[in-house]
Amino acid sequence: MRHYLIAVGILLAFWLILRTCKWEFIAQNGTHLGRYLWYSYYVPMVFVPLLGVFIIDHIGKAENYKTPNSLKYMYIPATFLVTAVFTNDLHQLVFSFPNGLENCESDCIYYILYYITMAWFILLGIYFVVMLIKKSRVPGSKHFQKLPAVILGISIILWIMYCMHIVGGDLAAIDCIMIIALLESAIQSGLIPSNTNYYELFRSSTVSAQIVDADYQPCMVSGTLAPLTEDVMRSAEAEPVDLGDTILHSKAITGGHVLWQDDVKQINDLIEELRDTQERLGEKNELLKAELELKEDRARTEEKSRLYDRIAKEVAVQLAKAEELLKLAQSDPKQTKRTIAKVSVICAYIKRRGNLLMLGEEGNIIPAIELEYCIRESLDNLRLGDVFTSFDSKCDGELKLEHAVVAFDFYEYIVERLLDDATAMLIHLDCKDGFIKMRLQIGCSQDIAEHTLSELSIPCGTFEWDIQDEDVTVTLLLSKGGDGR
Repeated sequence: MRHYLIAVGILLAFWLILRTCKWEFIAQNGTHLGRYLWYSYYVPMVFVPLLGVFIIDHIGKAENYKTPNSLKYMYIPATFLVTAVFTNDLHQLVFSFPNGLENCESDCIYYILYYITMAWFILLGIYFVVMLIKKSRVPGSKHFQKLPAVILGISIILWIMYCMHIVGGDLAAIDCIMIIALLESAIQSGLIPSNTNYYELFRSSTVSAQIVDADYQPCMVSGTLAPLTEDVMRSAEAEPVDLGDTILHSKAITGGHVLWQDDVKQINDLIEELRDTQERLGEKNELLKAELELKEDRARTEEKSRLYDRIAKEVAVQLAKAEELLKLAQSDPKQTKRTIAKVSVICAYIKRRGNLLMLGEEGNIIPAIELEYCIRESLDNLRLGDVFTSFDSKCDGELKLEHAVVAFDFYEYIVERLLDDATAMLIHLDCKDGFIKMRLQIGCSQDIAEHTLSELSIPCGTFEWDIQDEDVTVTLLLSKGGDGR
């Protein structure tokens, strides 16, 4: 709004300069320069009321409000009217000069574009005053606020009388005076907002602020500002100063500085309250954390107990047999080495069988290499009993847990029953894409091997054996898709 008011002032000054140049210095009546200076009067006459429309649009709006593009289209008819006046010598639709251009100002006839231009001037002026009063939100005397309407009415009467040649005179100067009086009356009546009474406003402000000169001598001080020393004010130049419940800020302005204090007491109270709350929550979190750790420990203990119980159940036969062998070793020291070797094989089975069960807790599919580890460790313990062993293995990919358990249990069943008579054991293991093929070649007595294998059964898969003298060959097959039967 201020920019538009300044633009109006510039146009009025331009109008008066044109008038002075025309009548006092440069051009006389009848010259081309004088005529175009006269035509130039219509630049402010057309654009001043248009700027008044823009001023009305900005009343009551935010400071960052911009004139909408739809309203800026009014520049088009304004430019057209000014162009029509400046090209009047070609068409004479604004003024007509029956006695020639040399007598243009003393004898002219007004045509349609002149009346359109004057209607633009008058109607936009009326719109300005009507909307000015309509948008007013300022309490006070309504009579004083009607002063712009009175000034506009007087101006319209003068323009009409001038066009009818009832009155004469310097209309340019009269128009400028009327427009200035109209805008000033709107400002003084509060119809156009303006800032006045700065000192009273500053003292009554609830903002704790002051304006100081270059030597930090106070010029304006609000009533809520606490006294400040010069050192404190100077230190605020570099960065805000914490004064406890307030923070002092400083900003350089022309001729000095403005300083203000932000009240942060409520924020400090909230921070203190948050700190207390944080401490309480921290204590609760510690209790909850300790409780959670106890629950996790209990859950881990229960899970371990469940796994141990399951492993003990699965290998109960081997545990009993190991205990029996240990008692036998104590009663018969001569058989200690042989007995310990058997116990080692059984313990290796118990360990690896438990490992398979724990892997099964994570899923039904395990790496095929785990079955190789189981048999390899068992064979390592067989050597303690003076049994020659050889192991050839090709294990790739994954296989079902139940197939690995069946294969390992199958191997353990044969080993435990033939261990006393076995002299050598050669094993070939092939695991690929879920398929298991295990071949065991064992050197032992034919009768014992046939009796052992005839009693053997497996829950899935197939096996076959062949006995030649003291060489037993057993082959186990487990397929990927099903039970293999």
